[in-house]
Amino acid sequence: MLESLAVRDYALIDRLEVSFGPQLNVLSGETGAGKSIIIGALGLLLGSRASTADIRSGAASAEVSAVVCLSRAPAEVRAWLEERELPVEEERVILRRVVRRNGRSSGFIGAVPVQTAQLAALGQWLFDLHGQHEHQSLLREDQQRRLLDHFAGQRPLAREVAAAHAALAAARARLRELEQGAADRGRQVELLRHAAQEIAAAHLQPAEEQDLEREQRRLAAFERISTTARQVYERTAEARGGVVATLRGVLEDLQELAALDASFDGCRQQVETSFYELEDAAEGVRRYWNSLHYDAGRLAAVGERLELIRGLQRKYGDSVAAVLAHGDRAQAELERLERARETAAGAAREVERRSAGLARCAARLSEQRRRAAGRLREAVQAALADLGMPQARFAAALRPRTEQGTPAITAGGAESVAFLIAANAGEPLKPLRSTASGGELSRVMLALKSVFADGDPVATLVFDEVDAGIGGAVAAAVGDKLARLAQRRQLLCITHLATVAVRAATHLRVFKQEREGRTVTAVAAVSGRRRVAEVARMLSGDDSVEVSLRHAAELLARRG
Repeated sequence: MLESLAVRDYALIDRLEVSFGPQLNVLSGETGAGKSIIIGALGLLLGSRASTADIRSGAASAEVSAVVCLSRAPAEVRAWLEERELPVEEERVILRRVVRRNGRSSGFIGAVPVQTAQLAALGQWLFDLHGQHEHQSLLREDQQRRLLDHFAGQRPLAREVAAAHAALAAARARLRELEQGAADRGRQVELLRHAAQEIAAAHLQPAEEQDLEREQRRLAAFERISTTARQVYERTAEARGGVVATLRGVLEDLQELAALDASFDGCRQQVETSFYELEDAAEGVRRYWNSLHYDAGRLAAVGERLELIRGLQRKYGDSVAAVLAHGDRAQAELERLERARETAAGAAREVERRSAGLARCAARLSEQRRRAAGRLREAVQAALADLGMPQARFAAALRPRTEQGTPAITAGGAESVAFLIAANAGEPLKPLRSTASGGELSRVMLALKSVFADGDPVATLVFDEVDAGIGGAVAAAVGDKLARLAQRRQLLCITHLATVAVRAATHLRVFKQEREGRTVTAVAAVSGRRRVAEVARMLSGDDSVEVSLRHAAELLARRG
């Protein structure tokens, strides 16, 4: 809801601040007084094109700001502001725009600089300015579709369609991802399968390489090992007069000495220990020498096995452990990719299931929309007749959506919705945006707003001369409809009709005055006698005619 609007150096306005009430606010005044300038200033604040020609002569810049209360705003407004970390204090937000002589303009939400497009985006949630196409939410087909769904009582079903469409889109994206990688996965599967099978077929053991290397060295040096082992045995064995035999003689001598002199017992023990250890060593050499057997076939087999292992290492890792680990990873990845093939098939089935579900849901919504479109046509045409447009025809046209010639379903359903109007007999139905007359468009918007009052989230509606070209009973009907609509929404309405003005909860008079030798536009709230005088002027063009004053007082009393 617009609480106040401040304007500086814009057109004929030098400095102006206007406060607005929560219900019907009317702005009246002589032609050319500047009523539309105020609406233009609001439009500038909400993102309309800026022109240096709008800057007041002699000023370096023009500035417009507004205080907006969010108590009636939809939850999307707060979410939009919170997402961008824009300030809201005590349910209020301050919008400001500055236009400079150099052609540049600046926008602000609170003290935070924002782009003009952001002001416009926020403004679409907060205001509808009828008479300036840039801010008419009802001219947008997406809004028309949402309002028809609300009128039909099918907003939950519409949300169900949107959710089903999102789920189908996610399922299709998943399937595309799986399908796009299918060729790469096929090549990868072959590589992984070859690696896993090759490594598994080798039957590698963790310490095998070291054992084979030792065996290879032993077989390759068989002659030298055999000769040296035989020599060691011959030089140590007692039977061949080797070291063991000599040491046995020494041991016997020491045993004799120890028996004669106990001080030799330590030497005896040392030699005795050495004798037995050397005897054991000689026996070990003998057994090893006797076990030696040269096998040329085994040497070749060991070499081939080592070559196999090293070939695997060149491809898969620098050690047997690394090769085995690669094989485990390849097998695990192979199993994952095999499952991915099954997953792709499941994803395709999921797409089919989601598509069928969306089609069923969208078909139910389409049927409800078709039924509601007829009721809406009757309701809007009746409202237009009350507003002096008895020959006007209205339709909510449903057009099937297609993509490349085939039916398509979007998040909004299986069809687009467009509100069409023919203001006069014999004219073809055209989209609302094509309505030529500003006064006709404002009345069409008023009719639509009155029908959709409970479903429209915009809190503040601005009508620029909604009563253009009407009078009498039709003007009274327009006033009544505005007053009823103002029970649910804040309305700002420029009017020349007394029968409309007297319905206002807040009456603002726009006038020109001279200040410091220059003409400026001013605004003053009128009540009591001043309001009677303003209504009298609207009735007869003169605020001093006694008959007009009495008539104005009667109208205000009757509507008060």
